[in-house]
Amino acid sequence: MNYHKTKTKVLLPIAYLPAVEYFAYLANAYEAVLELHETYPRQSWRNRCSIMTANGTLDLIIPVNKPDGNHSKTGNVLISDHENWQKKHWRSIVSAYNKAPYFFYYRDLLSPFFESKQPPKLWEFNLAMLRAVMDELNLITNIRHSESYNHISNDALDLREILTPKTHRRPVHTRIEWPVYQQVFSDRHGFSANLSIIDLLFNIGPDSKGYLENLRL
Repeated sequence: MNYHKTKTKVLLPIAYLPAVEYFAYLANAYEAVLELHETYPRQSWRNRCSIMTANGTLDLIIPVNKPDGNHSKTGNVLISDHENWQKKHWRSIVSAYNKAPYFFYYRDLLSPFFESKQPPKLWEFNLAMLRAVMDELNLITNIRHSESYNHISNDALDLREILTPKTHRRPVHTRIEWPVYQQVFSDRHGFSANLSIIDLLFNIGPDSKGYLENLRL
């Protein structure tokens, strides 16, 4: 589907510093609804993102507390304060991208989220970072959250199960051919597609919005 030619409405999972694909859907939608009423799934982008380091790709994972165990709703999941994860994540980001062309241009956009206390709920923290990056990219998509859970979405493109680290489970028609851009460690690892949006920002800077809008989804 040549999705980017027609603005639509999308239903998205929450995500931590979402992948490039996630932002491409945002860039080409007039409205995005974030799902808060699902049962919180394991091993998803909801509390993790992927970056490229000198040693290859690295997943940064936010530790969480699920107040109702495996029956917890996404909107109720809390960020755990038992690990100094903010400091660890920021150290990893700096180490990975401090030599990227636009790192020092965007570092002040992101550093406050890792250097000060954040909202206790995972979705609130994710949303704050999402809005910060969207504002920087001048993406004007309206963002709201779901009011209840519906198994089937009749008025939005449902991406809740499609945007997942488990790429082998995705339908073939949702797999993307990625335009290559220069990455910090391309000489060691080649091009790695669909990392966190910060990989795109730090490497191609103001060209990021055009990359997102022109991605064939």
